[in-house]
Amino acid sequence: MAHRAACKARSHEARVMAVYGLPSGGYDALRASQGGVCAICERATGATRRLSVDHDHKTGEVRGLLCRNCNDMLGFARDDRFFFLRAFNYLSVPPARKVLEAPVETDGAVLGKESS
Repeated sequence: MAHRAACKARSHEARVMAVYGLPSGGYDALRASQGGVCAICERATGATRRLSVDHDHKTGEVRGLLCRNCNDMLGFARDDRFFFLRAFNYLSVPPARKVLEAPVETDGAVLGKESS
């Protein structure tokens, strides 16, 4: 069992060195620097599935280690920083709050308020 785990670890290290140019021990050093968790959500530990090496697809620069969900989220956003500003603003001031808190008049009736 220990032999199999060691082989898997060596194979993973060889892959991240070849694909991402990380030096020997680079993955473990990154993981330790992040406290052993995903750099974005800070919840996933990689215990079930290893954290992914996140990199800039244009430059190849390694940015850190992410769980699959966070890595997929960056991919969906296409690394657009403004996407995340819009998401932050959306969570901070949801558009529905403005609409649902203010009464809306339609044909003399006010939606959301009962007539007296």
